[in-house]
Amino acid sequence: MENKYKRKFFIGYSNCDRKISLSLLDSFYLIQDMMTEYFGFFKSDNIILKRENNAIWVLTKTKVHFNNLPVWRDIVEGTVFTTNIKPIRIGTETQFKDKYNNILFYANQETCAIDLDDRKIKKISTVNYPKDLEIIEGINKEKYLKLNDEFTIDDKVSEQIVNSTDIDFSHHTNNVAYIRFILNSLSSEFLDNCKVTDFEIHYINETKEGQKLEIYRKLKDTDVEFLIKENDREIVRANLKYKR
Repeated sequence: MENKYKRKFFIGYSNCDRKISLSLLDSFYLIQDMMTEYFGFFKSDNIILKRENNAIWVLTKTKVHFNNLPVWRDIVEGTVFTTNIKPIRIGTETQFKDKYNNILFYANQETCAIDLDDRKIKKISTVNYPKDLEIIEGINKEKYLKLNDEFTIDDKVSEQIVNSTDIDFSHHTNNVAYIRFILNSLSSEFLDNCKVTDFEIHYINETKEGQKLEIYRKLKDTDVEFLIKENDREIVRANLKYKR
């Protein structure tokens, strides 16, 4: 069965940062759109999964490498495909290319299906997902990081209430909302003077509207480590690599 799904995107002004490049946050929205449409291409998106399997897809990990970012009015082409299917998770890679076929950035993701009643992980074989896909090898050969830094109260930089606009179709905080919380903990000076080369985020637990989150950050010479907690419960861990 055909594995690849492709779509073109026009980079609008509202997608850009103050440098008129695609903002980091909007790059994750493009990745999310590609993944959602890819699953819909297989008749396996969350609307169908909820109706037919009483389940939803949830991301567990995302790892993005940035070569360059497109700018205002550019047209980029996204391609997404499955790189592996394991008993309880699916691996995918999403690539974005410019008009010269150069890869601007690409993302690897792990996705699981969870039961809507008990919130437990379901086997991929029990939900709507094609079993006869031709697996494609992606660009990324690196393993996901082990994000296990210790954080103290001195590393706490802000608090964030989960608002109604952060909630998605699955009735929990949208994955990209956490990335917005993380990026908002960085100053404009940092984002203006540093080029982000990689961003990795691990989704550990869900949150819902009204919950108060604590954002922790450790700024190092070439990377920044993040932790988001709700009381003593870890919600998200992330790592951002950069160069000046």
